[in-house]
Amino acid sequence: MFEVILQTQPDDYQSLEILKEAYAKVGRKADSLKTSRRLAEAYFNSGSYTMAMQECEAILVKEPNAPEILAMLGDIETRLQKAGQEIAAGGSKTGLIAKPGVNGANGLTHGGAHEGSLVDIQHNRHPANLQDRGDEHLAKFLVMQQLFPEEEVAKAMETVKQLNKDLTGQALAASLLDKLSRQETDKLDAALSGLIDRTKFAYVPIEYYDVDRQIPRMLPDHLTLGRLFLPFDLISRTIMIACCNPFDAAGRDAVQQSLDYTVTWYLARPGAIVKGLQDVYRLDTRA
Repeated sequence: MFEVILQTQPDDYQSLEILKEAYAKVGRKADSLKTSRRLAEAYFNSGSYTMAMQECEAILVKEPNAPEILAMLGDIETRLQKAGQEIAAGGSKTGLIAKPGVNGANGLTHGGAHEGSLVDIQHNRHPANLQDRGDEHLAKFLVMQQLFPEEEVAKAMETVKQLNKDLTGQALAASLLDKLSRQETDKLDAALSGLIDRTKFAYVPIEYYDVDRQIPRMLPDHLTLGRLFLPFDLISRTIMIACCNPFDAAGRDAVQQSLDYTVTWYLARPGAIVKGLQDVYRLDTRA
């Protein structure tokens, strides 16, 4: 699955990290090393120079004379020294320090959120109100992209608000995207494609994934069933979670606060997430 993701998003360093470790675990050392090189380049391209440096140093332990890695390491050290000099001189926060990189990398730091999310990484502003599900942001996006008529979106918004108003127990939340495109797969595909371009989330065909029932239960029900978040795999200290509304920043922030893991987010079809949650929690299909 991650090999497929990287065919369309070759610099997705989160998928590269997972794939590198997976190769190592199954004894494919050459593939693991090759992926490690790609990971170093992805970090470098996104501006995460400290992470790129760590990856280069790990590669050099196995291949001490790798010329391209030595060259990259030298370039990184030069850039970091220059950034340090700018900070010492009292320069403004530009360039390496403040410029957001791909996938949320913010200069010298290794951000955990994706570019395009509603979380302000630089100022560490996290929405605290869990009543905000991000549906209004999603609705505006769908209308602005001319994927659905404004009146149709407004009507679906009212329906979804009512369905999600007082969720209790193991009640499944309703998805705005699902309400709008349940019978129109072409429109759903177009909406998902637009969201992927906007948020840089990788897409996961969760309907074909064999989800371990114990993994989703690592989160409370109000974040899985109540927000349509489906944790579908756990590798080392990284947990992978599928969602159908990437604008639900408050929900994603609550997930991160609930878990002592690195969280990587993926976009999936709302119907597939609902089906996956129904299977995990052994729920009846909601009419």
